[in-house]
Amino acid sequence: MRKLFEMGSFLSIEDWSTLKLLGGYELVRITPDSVLLRKEGFEIELHGTGFEFDMLLENSALLSFTELQELRIVKQRADGALS
Repeated sequence: MRKLFEMGSFLSIEDWSTLKLLGGYELVRITPDSVLLRKEGFEIELHGTGFEFDMLLENSALLSFTELQELRIVKQRADGALS
């Protein structure tokens, strides 16, 4: 089966409590109040209360918090270390 529309990579934050991801990502660590993932050379870490993770499709996810307390995005260097 062929896809009609090729989806590009996309990340959005809504109301400072919901993160939407489209495109490939790697889930590194998930706890009841935080998540760490990698996406296209970036490491994204979120902390908050009331965390919910929904995998919408094969390469997309919705991460929601009742209250998002911290959002950290760090670019990885070519050697794999964080900048």
